[in-house]
Amino acid sequence: MRKRIPLSPFLPSVVYVFGALTGAASLQAQSQPLFQNATLTGSGNAVNATRVPVVTPSGSIVYVDVSLQFNADATGNLTLASGSPQISLSASIVSSSFKAGTYIASSNKLNGSGIIVVSGPGIADGGATVWTSVAGVGAFQETYPVNVTWYVGPMANSPYAARVKAAGLTSTVYSYGVIGAQYDIWATNDLVGVSQTGNAITFTRFTNNGKDMPSPVDQITFNLKP
Repeated sequence: MRKRIPLSPFLPSVVYVFGALTGAASLQAQSQPLFQNATLTGSGNAVNATRVPVVTPSGSIVYVDVSLQFNADATGNLTLASGSPQISLSASIVSSSFKAGTYIASSNKLNGSGIIVVSGPGIADGGATVWTSVAGVGAFQETYPVNVTWYVGPMANSPYAARVKAAGLTSTVYSYGVIGAQYDIWATNDLVGVSQTGNAITFTRFTNNGKDMPSPVDQITFNLKP
């Protein structure tokens, strides 16, 4: 099981390495890694920080991934393992133009009060991203889909790749995901394609009565709230 581990005792070593990578000792004190904005995970003897923003003296931001491995002596004292930390540039994230925020359905849908909140991007391997949508506060009680999780990145690495292939879906317009909670015929675990054009996000359902289909069964569009 992964758990979050504070990195503060080891930041001096990490900052030193950042300075070495720039090739200028003067940048060590001026460039600022913002670990509070990174994703921190721990597993075994390793701590990983994904997409650490590093603000340079010019104000630009570079994103890096940091991996720290530790050795422990007989009394439990921790020391950095040889070759640690390891730092590399983060992969460019894939978002397909999705925008986080509050969206509303058109006035002729969902009693004029269809409200959803789109959140993301959550970072997955190789720069892929994970997005979620849930019914917002004050939403019409029959708002659908209640919640959706979808993956943006290479289809071969998608957790939904097998279902998409089996359904005969080949369109690259969509990023595919699943419904997490049921309302009416938009059922839990139904396969959904999500697409965004400008400030409009569309959810297209590809499952009918538990069977994935090669063409759309239903869809609904929401618009980003100003």
